Amino acid sequence: MMKKSLILTALVFLAACSSSTKKESKTDSMAEETRVTEAPTVQKEEPTPTVSEPEPEKPKAPVVPSQYAALNDAIKAQSDERIYQTATAILTQSSNDVKALNALSMYHYKKGRFELSRFLLNKAIAASPKMAELYSNLGIVQLAQNERREAVKSFRKALEINNDDPVAAANLGAVYVQEKDYNKASVVLEIAYRKGVRDPRVLNNYAIALSATSKLDKAEELYKNILKDNSNNKEAMYNYAVLLVDRMGKFQEGLEVINRLKFVGGPADTRNKIIALENKAKAGLK
Repeated sequence: MMKKSLILTALVFLAACSSSTKKESKTDSMAEETRVTEAPTVQKEEPTPTVSEPEPEKPKAPVVPSQYAALNDAIKAQSDERIYQTATAILTQSSNDVKALNALSMYHYKKGRFELSRFLLNKAIAASPKMAELYSNLGIVQLAQNERREAVKSFRKALEINNDDPVAAANLGAVYVQEKDYNKASVVLEIAYRKGVRDPRVLNNYAIALSATSKLDKAEELYKNILKDNSNNKEAMYNYAVLLVDRMGKFQEGLEVINRLKFVGGPADTRNKIIALENKAKAGLK
């Protein structure tokens, strides 16, 4: 069976590009000045300067609910520019605001700025270490940087904090499917499914794990659900045909799916496999 696994992107908060605030740095000069000796002059006595009292720092204006509402609206609209503007507006008032940092991080992730994305997520985690979605998003970034082992740790940390986190469960399940650890995959993908995730990529991964662990009827039901809403989903259609012909011996049903698959075209590099699968189904009907 084709073990196709697609990683789900972060769903909770998207982000905007923060204006990087420049820190004022004070440098102490230790070099001695070179002085020229001249005839002494009479110095006028200057009045002792008065030391001015430092003015207390004015408190920053608190983040108002309408700014969070604007950020949430921008996220729902998937408007990068609005996400940028609203998130940075929040961060100028509260530099450790976790929602804005998380949004900002995901914005940079989408732009391929993985190190910056990771930096912002770590800053958010330092401010709020018990927020599961931060670790889930960190795992996404780590996967993008080919740090699979660290990503698994981050997804598991998210589930440790919230054992019903659907995004972390979906992503961890995708990694396990890629690694062909189907028992673990089926456990965590069940969480995502139970919590209402219906992304066809997640359902496809879950069906693969169920099929590999001999839960064939449930896998068949999932493929039917995927194709009901996404009738031309090539990956699901191919995997469904494999399940029907190779695992369940339902040759007639398998041929019907194969004919549909041949019409829309199969996934990349599956042409010969589809022909072999069709021949097997036809032989099974004789």
